[in-house]
Amino acid sequence: MTSTLFVEEIKGRTTGTNANKVIVPSGQTLEVPTVTGNPSFTGGLKVNTVQDTTGTTAMTINTNGIVTKSAHPAFQAYYANNSYVWSDIADGGYHLQTLNQTRFNIGNHYNTTNHRFIAPVAGTYYFYGQYYHNYTSNYARAAAAIFVNGSQMSETWTPCWETTGSAHTAITLSLAVNDYVQLYTAFYDSNGTSNTYNVYGGALNTYLIGHLIG
Repeated sequence: MTSTLFVEEIKGRTTGTNANKVIVPSGQTLEVPTVTGNPSFTGGLKVNTVQDTTGTTAMTINTNGIVTKSAHPAFQAYYANNSYVWSDIADGGYHLQTLNQTRFNIGNHYNTTNHRFIAPVAGTYYFYGQYYHNYTSNYARAAAAIFVNGSQMSETWTPCWETTGSAHTAITLSLAVNDYVQLYTAFYDSNGTSNTYNVYGGALNTYLIGHLIG
């Protein structure tokens, strides 16, 4: 036969072998209530795992005090091929980079089909994007930009000066649930707006990264 012990307050021993322990007699179950309000815990609250009410782990703390959040949204998206994978004309117009591979994608919030990171929760997020090009001209400049829901939110232009190179951009954003983020690029050559520039793929060269701050 199993019985259940219900209590409103537990006070452990402060001295002796069983100090700071709760002893439950054999055959009985200790029901622990949900903590609400603003409780205080003398000596601090000591846990190594924090879960939601369904048992999903949100936070882990190791013996060195290092906190990890295994479900925290984060990703890096890039082109799967290490080659020139995309091209357009140097007229200054912005174009979506169709990044089709992920190096990591915690929560699977970056979609490799529509090339969007979709915010799973409202909060503050950080994003960085860059691309590598093969265009050389003293009259040209390259740009990278972050777009949210199809609207431009950042812009960084980089002169080329007769050499291949990269353009990059970074931004911290406040997003609502289901807002989506994408990487766009542009190239402008005042001496040849119909010329073609090429984008080089691979995880080291052209990519978009992002994560939830909080």
